[in-house]
Amino acid sequence: MVKILYVRDNPSKGVNGIGKYCDALYQLLMDDDECKVLPVQDYPLVRLPFVKNYYRIGPLSRAMDKADVVHINGYTALSTAQALWMAWLKKKKIVYTAHWHPFEHLTHPRMGRWFFNLFMRFPISHFAHVVTTINNEDTVFFRSFCKNVVQIPHWFRPATPYDPTQPKDPRMVLFVGRFYGTVKGIEHLYHLPEGKYDIHLVGRGELKPRSDFHAHINISDDELDQLYARASLLVIPSRYEAFSYVALEGLTRNVPVVLSDRVRIADYLQGVNGVSIFPFGNYEAFIQAVEQTIGKPVDMDKVNAAFNPTHIKQRYKQAYKECVSRFTREEQQNE
Repeated sequence: MVKILYVRDNPSKGVNGIGKYCDALYQLLMDDDECKVLPVQDYPLVRLPFVKNYYRIGPLSRAMDKADVVHINGYTALSTAQALWMAWLKKKKIVYTAHWHPFEHLTHPRMGRWFFNLFMRFPISHFAHVVTTINNEDTVFFRSFCKNVVQIPHWFRPATPYDPTQPKDPRMVLFVGRFYGTVKGIEHLYHLPEGKYDIHLVGRGELKPRSDFHAHINISDDELDQLYARASLLVIPSRYEAFSYVALEGLTRNVPVVLSDRVRIADYLQGVNGVSIFPFGNYEAFIQAVEQTIGKPVDMDKVNAAFNPTHIKQRYKQAYKECVSRFTREEQQNE
């Protein structure tokens, strides 16, 4: 049985996409007969003013000693580069997932590009036995310098099944994400005609008041489920998303979705009924997409086929097996 350790770039606050991904992958494989997944942890960090942080060596080293495969997650973080070097020095089999954002969409594009090329490119290209990607864009990027890249989408399994008898609010538009900054594209919602829709916003931060806005701060998962159950549309107008768990949360509950062309789950949703994609920053196109999509039924058969947990589980298991076989071949070649 292959023992797998997940190492993730620790979120600085709250739950981030990488954290959700690792937790979901653990849940997917925790009862598997061929893979033993070790509990996902946030390992102790040493904080630094400019490069954020790095791991305390002892706890991470002891965790790696228990594993055959170390699956490392992260992008422009010193702790991620450190984990790659540590796993290589310990002669562990390495799977790497970046959760990649194009450099121009990072908060500090030049610094991100500089950091990646200086600290990340070499260990990824020389140490990682398998690189898994989540969208077409990062697949093209990593194939430019890695030999074994496998694209596998994320997935989402609702805690409670979708109830088709639940009545919908025909005017209700739902937004899930932080209210501050421009990353989530919340400015698009202010261009919707005031009073035409009943707009519910779930997240953190302060909103410029509008008569049709309803803010939900720090709500429970059950309360969010109730909002999904009532919503006739979910909007994700983000400046960039490497994937979008929020889109899956909505689609698996038969909520139609409007998303910007920079939300990369769109790679898997082309031509799916109940999904509309508009150019980011084009407010007229956003308004038109909302009008045309609200209340439409979702082609759930296509959604479930694209993000089938059983198929995705098998693809990850195959990636881990490939990692082991590549590692074994390299050891034999080095003898």
